[in-house]
Amino acid sequence: MIKIALCDDNNDYIENTLKPILLSAIAKSAVIAEIYTYNDGNELIKDFEKLNGCDIVVLDIDMPALNGKEVAQKLRVLDSSFFLLFVTSYKSEIYSTIPYRINAFLPKDTKKEDMESEFVRVIGEFLRYKPSYELFEAEDKGERSTIRIALDDIFYFSCINRTIYLCTGSKKYRLYGKKLSKIADKYLNMGFFEVCRGYIVNVSKIKSVNHLDAELDNGETVPISRRKTKELLEKITDYIVSKVG
Repeated sequence: MIKIALCDDNNDYIENTLKPILLSAIAKSAVIAEIYTYNDGNELIKDFEKLNGCDIVVLDIDMPALNGKEVAQKLRVLDSSFFLLFVTSYKSEIYSTIPYRINAFLPKDTKKEDMESEFVRVIGEFLRYKPSYELFEAEDKGERSTIRIALDDIFYFSCINRTIYLCTGSKKYRLYGKKLSKIADKYLNMGFFEVCRGYIVNVSKIKSVNHLDAELDNGETVPISRRKTKELLEKITDYIVSKVG
């Protein structure tokens, strides 16, 4: 079962164009899927966490209140692993959508058979995609359980008063049976960097850096050590080059 969200302020376009094409693509892909439709990006964002994310999100760019790119940015904070398709009347927007890690860009005047082929391609790629997940013993809202989190959704680990925390873009979990030194041994070789004593941060989530702290993609800031600023900037550069190259 995969979950697919369609978001466009034109409900007729969703019901009479996008949804029928997508249903045909789903049938050709031989998968079982649930489709959720939205005419407002804010409603999609509200439901996204309740649904525990969606596997594929199809967004119109030109929408009132929040445009598709703003919606995508907020959803990426909640979940980094979903596949993203932009559908728009403005072909010139293609280059501006690259930072949101798109899997397809579909002008609305695309032929129906070509749009269907793109949906089939993206569904197939998603089915072959296997994100790296980590298991932790953690506490969330007073309940202790085993949580499963995609590695790319971890923003940072922190140690406060000898308690270890794992922070995603929207949640903070208290971890059990973990020491920061053991976390460092494992995750510093997996795209994380110890920005200062007590904070190990996912380099891919760093938005900006100054001499006092680093701002993350969700707007949160973490302290950084001045003596590590240069090395951190080098790590960020290496990460960007690895994605571009």
